[in-house]
Amino acid sequence: MRAYDFETLDVFTDEKFAGNQLAVLMDAQGLSTDEMQIITREFNLSETTFVLPPEDMSNTARVRIFTLGYEMPFAGHPTVGTAIAIAQARKLEGEIKLELNTGIFPVRIDLNNAVPFAEFQNPNLPEAAGAAPAAEALEAALSLPAGAIDRGAQNPRLMGAGADYIYACAPLDAVRAARIDSAAFSALSLEETVGVYLYAKGGEAGDASYHARMFAPDAGVPEDPATGSAAAAFPGQIALSENLPDGVHRWIIEQGFEMGRPSRIHATVETSGGAVTSVRIGGNAVPVQKGQLFI
Repeated sequence: MRAYDFETLDVFTDEKFAGNQLAVLMDAQGLSTDEMQIITREFNLSETTFVLPPEDMSNTARVRIFTLGYEMPFAGHPTVGTAIAIAQARKLEGEIKLELNTGIFPVRIDLNNAVPFAEFQNPNLPEAAGAAPAAEALEAALSLPAGAIDRGAQNPRLMGAGADYIYACAPLDAVRAARIDSAAFSALSLEETVGVYLYAKGGEAGDASYHARMFAPDAGVPEDPATGSAAAAFPGQIALSENLPDGVHRWIIEQGFEMGRPSRIHATVETSGGAVTSVRIGGNAVPVQKGQLFI
């Protein structure tokens, strides 16, 4: 029998029992890919991460990220939460570098506040990733009335920045009311796409720039409380929909309210000539529990 230390954190929140839950195995050496997938299903959280020695010793660690359905190329709340877990365990400050499946992610760590904060720089800039389903198909998949999804400047697009999502804009009331229709969602045939990111301008909090929900039943996540990898590609959708002035844009993206797990994602976006040139995604993470897993 082998024993592995783990801890869980609530990510993109400064309060326990909110945000997006994450399990982290702090030393996953000796585990096979199949075992990592089985362990992820045992935790039954949206994602579990496995920390390994870096392939390049100038980096801090290699991190593999699994959903209940498969291994992710990259995901946001696991990157933030794992970075904070590593920094606390190893007493690190400043910047660390994590090797993920889509590149090297520099992560700035701040452990000096009451609740730890981490912000990663995504090496993958947002880009169009193909054709999105028609607005009508998305409305059916999310049980929305005809005409709820924007067909104008904010029309649905398939975008990616290390992981691909379908982005669709609707009024805030419609975003709040969305519910998965299983048959219609399956008919979208998303294949390599993680899920559908439905958003509205504004939100519950007065400082919220956007209110979002993300649905990914094919990944074993009917709805996600906070999706940092989707937030990382989201600036590409906005840049194609609006005339973003050159400079630095700071957004608060709220998510998870409909699930009773409110989350706040900090996005810092730099633009030049109408194009996105840099995306940083950050948030807090609260440690919740520690233990051992036996396999």
